[in-house]
Amino acid sequence: MKILLTTDGSKHALEAIEAFLARIGWFREAPAIELVHVHPPIPVGRAVAWAGKEAVERYYAEEATAALAPAEELLARREVAFKAVKLVGDPGPEIVRHAGAAGCDLIVMGSRGHGAMANLVMGSVATKVLAVSKLPVMVMR
Repeated sequence: MKILLTTDGSKHALEAIEAFLARIGWFREAPAIELVHVHPPIPVGRAVAWAGKEAVERYYAEEATAALAPAEELLARREVAFKAVKLVGDPGPEIVRHAGAAGCDLIVMGSRGHGAMANLVMGSVATKVLAVSKLPVMVMR
């Protein structure tokens, strides 16, 4: 089984990963883990004109490295093998796209717990993934 595990570097995402790891024994064999961070795109035209393409790419890489670090440390401490993936795009659709392209069987992600009304007004990455994904999605709270 291959699982796409998402993180945005937040405390909530790390708590969701910890909750998932507490249940990893549910799987007969250790699943392959893709630890994914998706950075929302910045207005590239303006950024590239001002800072240059290399600076924008370096920014994305640095931000993704920082966001992945806490989850990577947690997985390493628990001796769970994983592959870290850094993506840029609209997080919800990009998570679903990558899960399909990577051959994942399950998407695991956290929910910040804003509640139904806040999700209705603001939306959330978890809500978008649930709406679009054809794969099973496990939302950890």
